[in-house]
Amino acid sequence: MKNQKKRFVLAEASLDEINKQLKINTFTIVILIGMLMLNATQFMRDYSLLYGALIAVMVFLLYIMAKSRTLLTVQKQAFMR
Repeated sequence: MKNQKKRFVLAEASLDEINKQLKINTFTIVILIGMLMLNATQFMRDYSLLYGALIAVMVFLLYIMAKSRTLLTVQKQAFMR
């Protein structure tokens, strides 16, 4: 019986695992963009400090997700060579 890994390790990942993580990453980015748009419309309507803070958090999370997507893409290209 094979022992399953507890978490994703990029250095030890296979091409299938990288593709799976890229799909999850894309889905998460789409959700974050949707939430960012909803928060932006609420902020424009109410001018609330809470929605401004939520927008800042969403932008930060989107930045982190974009960086992780870049790392996954680079690892996938290195794997393909």
